[in-house]
Parts: sequence; structure tokens; C-alpha cells
Amino acid sequence: MTGISAGTGKRLFFLFTKIYKYIPVAIAAGVILVSSCTKLSEFDIGKDFIESQTRLQVVDTFRVDLSTIIQDSLRTSGTKVALVGNLKDDLFGNVKCETYFDLAFSVFGAIEDKAYFDSAAFILPFTGYSVGDTLADMTVGIHALTEKITTGNDGYLYSINSFDYQPVPMSIVTIHPEPHSKIDTALNFRVDALGEDLFNKIRDNDVNVSSSEWFMDYIKGFVVTPGNSANKAVIGLNAAENKINLKIYYHLSLEEPEKKEITISMGEINHQFNHIDYDMSTTYLDNIKNSGNKKMASETGYKGYMQGLTGLITKVQFPSLQDIFMESNWKILKAELILEPVAHSYDNYPLPEKLYIYQTDMVSRASSVLRDERGNSISQLTDDDNNPLTATFDYDKILGENTRYTFDITSYINKELAGKYFEYKRGLHLGLSPDDYRTTLNRILFEGKRPPVKLRLYYLSY
Repeated sequence: MTGISAGTGKRLFFLFTKIYKYIPVAIAAGVILVSSCTKLSEFDIGKDFIESQTRLQVVDTFRVDLSTIIQDSLRTSGTKVALVGNLKDDLFGNVKCETYFDLAFSVFGAIEDKAYFDSAAFILPFTGYSVGDTLADMTVGIHALTEKITTGNDGYLYSINSFDYQPVPMSIVTIHPEPHSKIDTALNFRVDALGEDLFNKIRDNDVNVSSSEWFMDYIKGFVVTPGNSANKAVIGLNAAENKINLKIYYHLSLEEPEKKEITISMGEINHQFNHIDYDMSTTYLDNIKNSGNKKMASETGYKGYMQGLTGLITKVQFPSLQDIFMESNWKILKAELILEPVAHSYDNYPLPEKLYIYQTDMVSRASSVLRDERGNSISQLTDDDNNPLTATFDYDKILGENTRYTFDITSYINKELAGKYFEYKRGLHLGLSPDDYRTTLNRILFEGKRPPVKLRLYYLSY
């Protein structure tokens, strides 16, 4: 019997170790290769070695019911965003935005001798947000309120709230808001009559500028409206602290005239809010509020609607998911919800890159921003790190045929099926972030039939 030298033995041992190290990689690659080539099929694990009933199945034929629900109203106060304009949308209907605010009282300093009033203007800077046809001229006006702005019992104001104002605007501005207007530009409303009256009262120490109560009775607030119904766009204005101001300009009559100004900032943050009117009468969503705040896709051309501010949310339900209980033993490895926007529906309205998913809360929370069609609070689904769950967004810029949103809802599905019973009526809600719902008109029209919304499950049965 021929022996093996020590050196040869070490070399063989080293070679065996290298080969052994790649065996698991080869096996894993084989499994991935087979599963990636298997869509609506199954395969047996280890069938060449022993008889086995364990199968990996990939199925996306579970029925998904698509519908659209609408919020009664959205909380729009304190968002630090003021919206104004008209939006004309053949698919979603027409929207009108008005923004309300008041002024903050401050102890005004004495105005110097030989001071003379020059002019006054409201300055409302852009945020850079715009939607609609911003290539055309846009006319907006500012009106004085005839009643004070007051919040509800919860301290907020909503998209349905409004306050009376003078029908004739104090000032009108026509602008050309190029797409995504620069944030270093602003709306400037010339209000010389108001400014001169304020200037005189401050100079004369008038009682109307002596305290907050007197001041709020004297100047109740303002609303910016899209005075011209021909406007076709909505723009965003910066309503953060000290951003919206009334400036009064004057000069001192000296040997060398000295220019001076008085700045009065926007008042309480929760007194600034956006009022929204919309008309969906020419769309599939006509009378949605008279239909229990919900319309099935079969009533809306097999489409699902989602839009901020108007409060439209797309809902999905899975009525056939409980069929999985027909399997004796099973384990879900992955669950994906796949939706595609209607082709060409976003040619003039860019798709949101981030899309969120919500579920109906078991316990209603009064502070919740969003609610389902029955008024129950809905909250965001979260991932394993407790971050809001968002969709993977694939944007086909060339053909537009493979643009889609994909949610990984594995944890949600496993949790819902844990009790061997699935309550499909609750379903899931798809929409923007709570902040975007309150401050934008971003929207998506989901296709519900060709192709349908898909729930794709990867699961083991054994």
C-alpha cells in the first residue's frame, strides 16, 4: 500500500476545503435559478434523492378588489404651505385652492419725526411647488376678511373651513409662474391704502394698534384667491414662521432721505390654512360622497384614484386570499403587491416617487390625519425597523410599459393569516405621505384591469 506524503496530504486537504466552501453557494444559486424561472408553477425540493412533498409556489392569481375612497376633509392648518390656484384635470376633476392667514400683533415702536409713508405690500415667497399648466399667465387676488379666524375644538382648521371676506380684492397680481418657480421669488400684493392707514395709526399711538385684542378686531385676516377662473395651475407659497409678511415702506425727510420699513409677520401658525373646493361631476367619481365615500373600480372604468388635498385614496382588498388555508401546511416566504399607473395618465402630472401603504386602525385615533370610508383612522404600515413602508418605484422612461409600484407586504400578510382567518373587508389603503396629502395635489391613476393589480405570493407548501 503506497503512502501519502505529508506535503501531498496538506495540498489535498486545502483543495477539498476550497471545494467544500462553494457547495452551499452552488446549491443556493440553483434554487434561485429555478425559482426565478418559475412564475405560476412549482417544483419539488430534492426529488432526485428522496420523495418529498415540499414545494415552492409562486402565485399571482389571487383576486384583488380595487376601489377609491374619499376623505370628508383634511387638516390643512399649520402645514407651513399656502396653496392658491385653479387646477383643471380631465381625469380627476377641477380643484380650487384658497389660503387664509392673519397677522401677528407686536408692540410697534415709535415712528420718527419727519417720517412720510411711501408704499406697502404683502410678500408671499414661493416654495417651488406647482402643478398644472404653469406656462399660462395666472391671476390671484388678496381680500380682507370680515370675520376672525378661529380654530375648532381640536385646535385645527380643515380643507372645508372658510371665513367671510370682502368680495372686492384689495390687490390683484398677474404672474407667469414658470414650472417650479424659484424659491427666491415671491408674490407681491401692493396694498397702499391698508399700509398708510396702519402707518398713521402706529404714528398716532391709536388704540387699534395698542393690544392684540384691538389689533385682531381692526385687522381680522386675509385670504388669497385665484380670482380668475381661467387659471389652470396651483402654486405653493412658503407659510413658515416669518415668511409671509406685510411690509410698510416709509422715509425720513432729512438732508439725505433715509429709507425705513415696518414688517408685520403672519400670525398664529394654525390660523394659516388652505380651503379646497373640487368638482368631480364630469368624472367617474361623480357623487362619490353620496355613495358611502367609496366607489368600486367596476364603477370607475376599472381604475383606482389617489390624490392629495381632495383626499382620494386607493383601496385594495383580497377576497380570495383565504383560499390558501386549503393547503394543509404552508409558509409564506414573500408577499408583493404590484400596481401600475394608467398609461399616459401622468404625461402632465409627474408620478410621486414615494408611495405609502396604510391599514385601518383597530382603535380609532382622533389625531389621525387620514381615515377610511367609514371614518375610521388609518395608520401607516411599517417595515422591520419601524420606518414607514414605501413602494419600490420602477419608472420606464423609454416605453412606459414597465412603470410600476411594488410593496413588500410579507409581514402584514403573515400577521393577518396567523389566526387561520383573513378579514378581507378591511383591506389596505394606498396613498401619499400624510404631509403630502395636506400640502400637494400629487396624484396617481392606477390601472385595475389591463394589467390588473396583483398580489404575488412566494410560499412553501408541505
